[in-house]
Amino acid sequence: MLNDNLGRISNAHVAHADRSDDGAMDPKCIKLAELAAIAVDSAMTGEVVIMPSFLQAKEYLDFMLKEDDMTYRSEKILGRLFQSIIGAYDLDFVAQGTCASNEIPYDTDLEVFGASSFIEDAWQSKCSYEAQLNALLNQYGVHTEAELVTGEVWLFTGKKFKYEERLHYAYSQLHKEFRIIIESIGDIGLFSDDKKNLAYEMKASAWYQITYHPKWRKTMELSEKMPERLSFP
Repeated sequence: MLNDNLGRISNAHVAHADRSDDGAMDPKCIKLAELAAIAVDSAMTGEVVIMPSFLQAKEYLDFMLKEDDMTYRSEKILGRLFQSIIGAYDLDFVAQGTCASNEIPYDTDLEVFGASSFIEDAWQSKCSYEAQLNALLNQYGVHTEAELVTGEVWLFTGKKFKYEERLHYAYSQLHKEFRIIIESIGDIGLFSDDKKNLAYEMKASAWYQITYHPKWRKTMELSEKMPERLSFP
């Protein structure tokens, strides 16, 4: 409760300072600073700080990311910095988070003889995976595949992490679905262990090739008209 009270006082201080031409020297801000100093020591002194209603902020700055309150766009330095970051994020983040084609290595040692028999199936699976992946990105307003896979979502507007748990669950289910697909190879119950392992290696190689081989990446780029997706299981 004490920390919450101190937080409300601090937030009100920021809001009033932004609205006033006097900034932090505004009389309301000075009074709030005095209340904050008392609130900091409340745990030791036992003194309860009550913020008068006239000092409570009616609206907050956009960069404070107050989800349930009225906000406005600040034209002071902090507001301009925030808007410049938003602009840079919206314009450049996707490009910065996507590797150039010549930066993605391809390991020929992972090519397995016989993998070609699984290529068509791998292609269809990857198309299905990317369609569902892109749907998740659009649904939750996530900019990059990396954010979706790692769970580190950087949203500067709206409810910052409102959907993070749902998004993590949705992606984990998608990943699980395709792990089941890659681990399923028809009727191989009567195969020897060596033949089973070889079949898994060929299928895994096919999935690797259609994800990382320059030829298949170019084909996917031309067919989907979307940024490359490299998280195919």
